[in-house]
Amino acid sequence: MNIVCANNKRRLNYVFGILRNWENESLLTLEEIDSYHTNQKPVPKHRQSPPTGRHIPRGFELV
Repeated sequence: MNIVCANNKRRLNYVFGILRNWENESLLTLEEIDSYHTNQKPVPKHRQSPPTGRHIPRGFELV
């Protein structure tokens, strides 16, 4: 449940998905699960979107 809440995905299907992944990876003990999650690459949560609009030079004055 800590993983579910940390990812802000409070749905039962998400929990089932995590359990299914652990089963597919043959993780049977808490130690194996902890080791698996510490060795995994972190997934970026949000991509940075490209800046929108135009760059306005600093010396520009609106007249």
